[in-house]
Amino acid sequence: MWYIWDLSILLSALSLVIMLFLIARRVLQERRSKAAAGQRRQLLTALIAFTENRDREALKTAILSASAGVAINAGFELISLLRGEEHDDVLAAFSECGLPALVGRQLEKGNGAERIHAAEMLAALRSEGAVASLRSALDHDHSREVRIAVAIALCDLNSLPPLGIALRKIGVAGQRSRRLIELFRRFPPTRLDELADHAARADAVPYIRAAAIDALARAGGFRFAELFARLASDASPEVAAAALRALGLTAHADAPAILTTAMAKGDWEVRSAAADAAGRLGLAELGQPLSKLMDDEVWSVRYAAANALRSFGLPGERLLRQIADSEVSRSQRTASLILAEGPAA
Repeated sequence: MWYIWDLSILLSALSLVIMLFLIARRVLQERRSKAAAGQRRQLLTALIAFTENRDREALKTAILSASAGVAINAGFELISLLRGEEHDDVLAAFSECGLPALVGRQLEKGNGAERIHAAEMLAALRSEGAVASLRSALDHDHSREVRIAVAIALCDLNSLPPLGIALRKIGVAGQRSRRLIELFRRFPPTRLDELADHAARADAVPYIRAAAIDALARAGGFRFAELFARLASDASPEVAAAALRALGLTAHADAPAILTTAMAKGDWEVRSAAADAAGRLGLAELGQPLSKLMDDEVWSVRYAAANALRSFGLPGERLLRQIADSEVSRSQRTASLILAEGPAA
């Protein structure tokens, strides 16, 4: 019985110690947060004052008085807002205070989120050793998401290795990161042909090819319309759908025939993309094949077809009303729904 009593006292004392430890830890965290917030305010104030008085020594004093983490985060916020001579002067002050070296160490030793942030910061700082640090991380970092962030930073610095090499270093097998789309959209105009070559490769990862097509449609415009027209019949539904969406942005002389053929494909994503492209291009002559898609077994295809018809104005609205007034069916219900939404925006 005495053992039970002693054990209960021991457990009570232990729980009290743990509670005191947690309270002390919380107090310490709050103090650190308040101190960091104060340093951040002082640094941002100094940065804003620098844009007016150009007192570099005062700015450097404020940078050195803040912790490394505060200096990195606050500096990154302001650098992204500055342009021209002010931007260059702030970068010079950060470099003189050794901030690029601190960011480089964070890229090597920080956690995943810190390493991603460090890659972005190195691209913004544009320091002398930034490219070397980023290329080392692209070669050796164990996190795929960090390697993608590093590749984006290198692209911003116009120092990304050739696309095939960069993708091998990132490791894209099975990868479906949205940040790869961001990487391709950051490609400079002088390197768009690399994306076009990769998009055309039948042995490449379909998701990567589709992402390349998306970037080309947004940056290259009609220049790559022939490529999109050819890839609209690609064996990969993901690639074909991306090419059809691209045609909806760039147009092509054979677009009506290409889209009509795609609307009869077996993959629903291809049919939906074809219907959407027809609506974007205003191809009212495709009213009949779009009307057939109104009875498609997949809801998203039916909705894309109905939305395309609605975008044609009065001719499309007449077709929708004819379908809505017919016997109850999938087509009738979809047409009624799209008409209830009102005219196209």
